[in-house]
Amino acid sequence: MTRRFLCLVAIAGVMLIPAPPADAQSDGQSRRAPLRLPGSSLPRRAPAPDPPPRRPDPPPPAGRIVTPPPVAKPPPVADRPAETPPVEEEPARNLSLARQLGLQVSRVVIDAGHGGQDPGATSNGLHEADVVLDIALRLAERLGAQPGVEVVMTRNDDTFVPLRQRTALANEVQADLFLSIHANASRNTQAHGVETYFLDFALDPEAEQIAARENLAASGKMKDLPDLLETIAANTKLRESRDFAGTIQRAMVSNLQPVNAELRDLGVKQAPFFVLIGAHMPSVLVEVSFVTNRREAGLLATDAYRDRIADALLEGVLRYRAALDGTPRVTQQN
Repeated sequence: MTRRFLCLVAIAGVMLIPAPPADAQSDGQSRRAPLRLPGSSLPRRAPAPDPPPRRPDPPPPAGRIVTPPPVAKPPPVADRPAETPPVEEEPARNLSLARQLGLQVSRVVIDAGHGGQDPGATSNGLHEADVVLDIALRLAERLGAQPGVEVVMTRNDDTFVPLRQRTALANEVQADLFLSIHANASRNTQAHGVETYFLDFALDPEAEQIAARENLAASGKMKDLPDLLETIAANTKLRESRDFAGTIQRAMVSNLQPVNAELRDLGVKQAPFFVLIGAHMPSVLVEVSFVTNRREAGLLATDAYRDRIADALLEGVLRYRAALDGTPRVTQQN
């Protein structure tokens, strides 16, 4: 005998109402009755509960302006390539310490190379020592006539002065500039032109040869080499001397080319000239022309050419002196 059970389920708010047998669904063993809600003849799910009411945003504090966050706008579509920003003007060249400090030039030592037992280069009937002494005297007369300038010469006649004593004299009188005047020479008799040197280690064979020739009268010994190397490497007036050499070289070229059309500008160079070692002021050595070149030797033999050289050296000294009084102008963009 098969037993059957009746299970009653009580659900709050829902009644189980027996349906007519015809409505019942039978599987042969049990009956299932549909759920019906009161007042409704169609079966449906219970309604979902309403969401809790949204709490209003608190009002902003008094006295404070609240602005909505900015809305990012899409970038505009470019209808042409972006303009290239203006190129900034190249900054002015760094000034030497002498110019930064506004130092003045009032005492200049003029050194006529060689002299006495050291005639210097000899060629085409000229002795270097005699030529450069004459040019140095012409320059001293012109420069000494300038207001505020005192001239000191290492020699004013055919006297031999050791190289060490020349810079020692310049340091003793506390000179502001040291200018050593020489005439050039070369085994190549076609070599010609003017060049100006400042103290440093040579960078090319020609500069080495010229320094070796000009240093023949030096009384240095091999034991002095370490001290000399240290002095050259620690040259505190390197920048000022290079500027001074550039000013002298430009003045020489511009003044001599009108009367020496074939004049070559051999430029500003560096070499370990003994006469420049140890100077406490800007110091340069200028080679005014070649006594070994027949054409330039002929010019060096004339008063007119020597006057031209003296005028050129005067211009170079005065231009360098004037440059210490001001700085280059810098053009600003509007």
